[in-house]
Amino acid sequence: MAHNFIEMAAVTDAGSVRQFNEDCVVTDSEIGVAVLADGMGGHRAGEVASHMAAQIIFSDLQSQGPQFQSGAGPQSPLRALDLSINRANAAVFEAAQARSAYHGMGTTVALAVFYDDRVALGHIGDSRIYRLRNDALRLLTRDDSLLRDQIELGLISAEDARDSHNRSLVTHALGIAKSIHAHVREDDASPGDIFVLCSDGLNDLVDDADIELIVRALKSNLPLAANHLVQAAKDNGGYDNVSVILARVGKPLPAANLRRWIARRFRWLR
Repeated sequence: MAHNFIEMAAVTDAGSVRQFNEDCVVTDSEIGVAVLADGMGGHRAGEVASHMAAQIIFSDLQSQGPQFQSGAGPQSPLRALDLSINRANAAVFEAAQARSAYHGMGTTVALAVFYDDRVALGHIGDSRIYRLRNDALRLLTRDDSLLRDQIELGLISAEDARDSHNRSLVTHALGIAKSIHAHVREDDASPGDIFVLCSDGLNDLVDDADIELIVRALKSNLPLAANHLVQAAKDNGGYDNVSVILARVGKPLPAANLRRWIARRFRWLR
């Protein structure tokens, strides 16, 4: 289990303008699972989509968490993560088809599963995952958004994009199509790394440099850092819901330590 090896802090807030919060965050530091969803859709359907997706994904991964740590699971964490995202997509899509009030609802998703000395990351939409390592922040995801496509095609500069009205237009999201292709990847999770999962309500209003500054300055107190990030977005207008999950890697997880010990023993025997 990941107890004492992963520390997490999560905050979600309606922001300064919107009446309802359509974001959802779910974490379990014991097994190293973090899920963040940012819903979309009228009549609070976005809230339904985000909560449905987050709970389905979290439940799937939570039930397999101990197997990930022991290496005894029937499938890899990355495969399990991908399957859970697709199962959530099917559920949200079917719910949207079944009720007219939910038609067109969907949600972005960003999630992380920590195991051994690795992390499986997944996302769809414009919710982001960053990593702070050696006090330097790095974006690990690419937004599924019209604005990102326009920037990469050279149709708009990154500076002009900050004031664009297209910031919230996503090109892919969970639940709006019968099938999806989520972005999934594995990475190393080194002691001291802090992973930042956030909805666009944060990064649309707080520059990456300021996100780095806040997390770096308050990294010894993750709940305080998470609250400061949310407050920074609200201070800058807070026109969207804003959610943040911070996950810090403490020390190598037990299975990783065991593998290294076995490797050293075999080298000694040779």
